[in-house]
Amino acid sequence: MAPHRNGSSMITGGQSPAARQLLSVPRVVSSWFHWATGRLERHPGALYTLCGLAVLAIVLVIASSPALPPGILTFLGICLLVSFLLGSLYLYIWTLQPRPLRTPKSLFLVTSVIVLTVAIARSFFLFLPSIHQTLPNVPASALEYSIPVAMGGLFLAILFNSRLAFAGALAISILAAFLAADGFRFFLYSLVSSLAAIFALFGRKDRAILLKAGMAVGLANLYSVLAWSLLSGSMEQLGFHLLCGLVGGLFVAILSLGLLPLFEYLFEVATDFRLLELCNVNHPLLKEMILKAPGTYHHSVMVGTLAEAAAEAIGANAMLCRVGAYYHDIGKITKPLYFVENQQNARNQLEKLDPNLSSLVIVSHVKAGMELARAYGLPPAVLEMIPQHHGTRLTLFFYHKAKDTEDSDQGEVHEEKFRYPGPKPQTKEAAILMLADAVEAASRTITESTPGRFQALVAKIVNAIVVDGQLRECELTFSELRLIEESFVRILCAIYHRRVEYPGFTFEEAVGRRGANGDAGHKPAKEDQARHEPPQKDRADYPRQSRG
Repeated sequence: MAPHRNGSSMITGGQSPAARQLLSVPRVVSSWFHWATGRLERHPGALYTLCGLAVLAIVLVIASSPALPPGILTFLGICLLVSFLLGSLYLYIWTLQPRPLRTPKSLFLVTSVIVLTVAIARSFFLFLPSIHQTLPNVPASALEYSIPVAMGGLFLAILFNSRLAFAGALAISILAAFLAADGFRFFLYSLVSSLAAIFALFGRKDRAILLKAGMAVGLANLYSVLAWSLLSGSMEQLGFHLLCGLVGGLFVAILSLGLLPLFEYLFEVATDFRLLELCNVNHPLLKEMILKAPGTYHHSVMVGTLAEAAAEAIGANAMLCRVGAYYHDIGKITKPLYFVENQQNARNQLEKLDPNLSSLVIVSHVKAGMELARAYGLPPAVLEMIPQHHGTRLTLFFYHKAKDTEDSDQGEVHEEKFRYPGPKPQTKEAAILMLADAVEAASRTITESTPGRFQALVAKIVNAIVVDGQLRECELTFSELRLIEESFVRILCAIYHRRVEYPGFTFEEAVGRRGANGDAGHKPAKEDQARHEPPQKDRADYPRQSRG
């Protein structure tokens, strides 16, 4: 199966030169934008320049409102207000939000959402007089309720989280209030509709929720319009006000469906919608893994179950953990028979290689996985988990094999040659994936599936990773590690559950030591001990002797 970029070139191959040039424009724009935003990570000074330009753009947009008196003092006051609001929002992100949200690219995305929302609100205010002239029976105050100012809070909730969306919605509502003649009324309308949009997203992962969020915004607009009408004592033409409030919710849904994919594509954001699409087994990478490396695919699915449960236990991004687990070993599809889970009865390909070369072959699946992830356009949040889930851990099997066969003529065996290149996990999700990957691989060595054995195995795996210093660069706490261990034990006990025997059937005699549920039975303890390393070693990354 060819990557998407190759497929695109094949599709456009039969087109005319003009058509190919037209179709290449989005890719060129996207590549340039990714290059430009990527430089923000290396040059923070560029971020300050962009933020300054954003502040200036918002100031100019607000200053152009006829609701404000013209003059230099008004302009300076708007500058101070906008600088304070955006500065407070950035300080909130920097001090109270997770570390991934503090990157320059994330700050630039927050700024872009705010600028776009305020600009859209200003555009609506610009065309409202013309609409009022066309529809003279509709009051101008009613038309203001059709402005989709809640779109900003909705985008922030999808692209980041609800807490940041609350803070951003408050800032957007204050800024948009200066565009209206009755600023306080419009501020309340904006804030209520934004909060309704944020609450409507809770617990849903598909894009259809955007339509329901638009409906929720429309109902919230009806509520705020009715409340303000009762408060002001003005019930004239209430029907037009209510109708425009419903139209405002419709505009929020339409603009969100159209503009959200643009933000996802340009900023390479792994929203829950995008992650859910990557979980589809019809994705080309997953289909190729199923065909070429079925053992790796099954291992990835099991790791995804463990990682998702652990993420939910500590409040991390469970969907990102599951998707990261699905794609963390995609590099193995380039050489599937070099990995134990895909060998079955085939001869071990690494038996004829020395430990140093075998370790290089095993470690190379990380680089191959990153290349495949880039070729298929996986989001950076997923791509970064491919090298981080191994960190700088040892390929223990080959390291000990090299130590056992150490030759004095070749010098001492250095541990650094048998370590993965890293980096170590930078986020809680990557750390959870590392732990889940090691635990799932080691759980295959358990001969008796009892809660006590699983608890001892999980504790040993986690302690070994902690002692090795692999979790020093992420934000996991010891209390969270305890919750992760408990979730691992619970899931493992559920996976390796017991079943009652089938009356009248003797599967072990007929099939040769197979369990009542159809799973292959374990080898005797002595043979199993000879075939496997201790549980703390990552069994998924070293070969097992063939059954012969």
